[in-house]
Amino acid sequence: MASSSFISSSLPLVLEVVLLLATLSSKCWSLHIPSARHLHKISPDHIRSSVVRRVSPNEDGNEPSTDSSKKVKFFELDDAFEDDGENVVGTKFFGGNTMKEELYIPEEEEMALELQKVKPKQTKDDSEYNRFEDTNAFSDQLAKRAGEALQFAINKILYDDSTGDIVATWKENPSIVWETPFPKTNNAGGNSPLMEIKASKEFYNKLDVAILSAKTIESTANTCVVEVRWDVGAVWPNPWESRVLLTGTSLLSVLDDKDNNVITLMKQVDKLDGNKPLDIVGSLSSQLSPRFWDVYHIGMSPSAERDPRLTALSNSQLSTSRGKGLLSSYTLSHLPPRLVTEPALVDTNGRFGRAAQALPNHAFTTAIKTLGPNKEEFVPVSPIEVSISKVEGQNGSLIKWTVPVPPEFASKAVLPLPVIEEEEEEEEEEDNASNDDAVASSSTNPPSQTSSPYSSRIPNTPAPEAPQSLQCNYSLRPPRLVATLPYAGNPQDEEVTELRRQLYQQVVENDGFKPKLDPVTKRPVFFFWMNDAKACFTRAGGLGMAVYEWRADWAKANEIGIELEC
Repeated sequence: MASSSFISSSLPLVLEVVLLLATLSSKCWSLHIPSARHLHKISPDHIRSSVVRRVSPNEDGNEPSTDSSKKVKFFELDDAFEDDGENVVGTKFFGGNTMKEELYIPEEEEMALELQKVKPKQTKDDSEYNRFEDTNAFSDQLAKRAGEALQFAINKILYDDSTGDIVATWKENPSIVWETPFPKTNNAGGNSPLMEIKASKEFYNKLDVAILSAKTIESTANTCVVEVRWDVGAVWPNPWESRVLLTGTSLLSVLDDKDNNVITLMKQVDKLDGNKPLDIVGSLSSQLSPRFWDVYHIGMSPSAERDPRLTALSNSQLSTSRGKGLLSSYTLSHLPPRLVTEPALVDTNGRFGRAAQALPNHAFTTAIKTLGPNKEEFVPVSPIEVSISKVEGQNGSLIKWTVPVPPEFASKAVLPLPVIEEEEEEEEEEDNASNDDAVASSSTNPPSQTSSPYSSRIPNTPAPEAPQSLQCNYSLRPPRLVATLPYAGNPQDEEVTELRRQLYQQVVENDGFKPKLDPVTKRPVFFFWMNDAKACFTRAGGLGMAVYEWRADWAKANEIGIELEC
């Protein structure tokens, strides 16, 4: 009775805490979706049509009037680009589910559906990425056949996908030998990996498995040994729905019957990435507890799937026998291979343009409906990685984003590529012309105190040029050894340069690690992790939205890193 009374009396307090967090987080969240017309590049006008601003208190603390809140419309917010020097350029914070419902306009939500129906003007080969045709991931014919057959067998269980006639049939030998760190259930047949996946589907709120790569290790007349790399993502059945990600490899002994187009699994040995390949409990436990910022921004988006970082490293994973020094403040991590999407652009505006602070529009392949009768489920992933380097022989900087692809989307055999419109060059010329006109008119108009860094109304300052969008593609990111320092700012802050110098001094000069060099510039490879950003994917369309969270400076949520030789 005592414990029951305690639980009853503590419920109001718990609800107050949750409501407080929801209220705080409703002021600390921003959204970026691709423009319906300009999906291929980023510019002030394009971001202007991609952002919804939350109705918030005035700068002086007064609440907005009721009439003002009724007039809020999507894509018609003149002050949506006010910048106080701290917020993400081109975005404004807006609230949680309650405020989203107030701002919900059915006509504008339908624009997301129209964007999903846009047909690419490229050829089929230019608008799609066939994972199993990528020789960097599936290096030989047997590896391709085995990986593709296994993926389709898994997709049949998890998503009820149909199997094509060309894909080989995947079967399991009745006497299969299965060595795995994953628990086995009696009702799943005991030794059947596919049946275990089917049983696990009933336990988790969501389960996804992606076969990322495969290579033939041994081939004989009787059996062949193929090593496959996989990602397993799951939504845990707890109140906050923890999203966990496990990565690893499996050695598969198979019989390849090409005459009947059948691959039979004889033996499977699974290993998790890291120094403890059989420690499934340790791999899960660190991901199940609620993350502070996910709770702080409760109601804004689901828990993010975090790119795994293995911090317990063995000597074989280090390029030096000395290891990290006792006085060094950086974090050393090993990153397993992942499937990533890599949009890039060439920018000539420097720090002033702030182009690296948000994903470019040409990175997106769909739009996501978050409200209404056609509301879609999506998977947020974090962090978003940004790297900035010099362009050899040209003016400007090469900005490249690296976004990990969640297993739900990576499980598809064919992934859509961003749509590139044919009139891109003409539109860029029009944008530059309009910017020139804006500069001419700015001499007679004083600059706004709340203008964005993208604004061209600053006297005697040239208008920013539209960045040059480069082709976006998918690739299998190789394993990486990285060192990082925490940082509270953005990728193009002036302070980043000094932190890079400090990181290089600690890692390379003091501790003796060898930096990885860019193959073109021959310079160390630095990068920036935006841990306060989430890239959101749907299984049907891919990347469709980016969420940028506010985080306090004391948290130092982001990271500056350098890549090292393994």
